[in-house]
Amino acid sequence: MIDKDMLTVARALRDKGVPMPEIAKKLTSSSGKKAGKNPSVASLYRALADAP
Repeated sequence: MIDKDMLTVARALRDKGVPMPEIAKKLTSSSGKKAGKNPSVASLYRALADAP
């Protein structure tokens, strides 16, 4: 699960020009079924597209 804090970090890194695969490696889920694992690049793209 990608939470608001993860989205904030992802947006900041994307604005700095960091490639999406590297952003996904830097983020770690803190809750949900995949806690402690990195989100997929596709999940990150979807979350950023859906976020206001």
